[in-house]
Amino acid sequence: MEKYYRMVIDLYKEVLLINRVNPDRVLDVQREISNAITTAIITNEPTGELELLKFDIENLKSHISQ
Repeated sequence: MEKYYRMVIDLYKEVLLINRVNPDRVLDVQREISNAITTAIITNEPTGELELLKFDIENLKSHISQ
């Protein structure tokens, strides 16, 4: 789980430091977290934290597209 938090934090740091983010990188992180959610569902593990991270990325995407 720590890996996914780190990925999202790094995206936000990039936005704060250089005021933009690589959209391909955002999609890669979003895809990886979505895959982790799918895996958690299959293995009957909680998905709440992963869903929050996915929401954070969607929020970030909405702000960078403006």
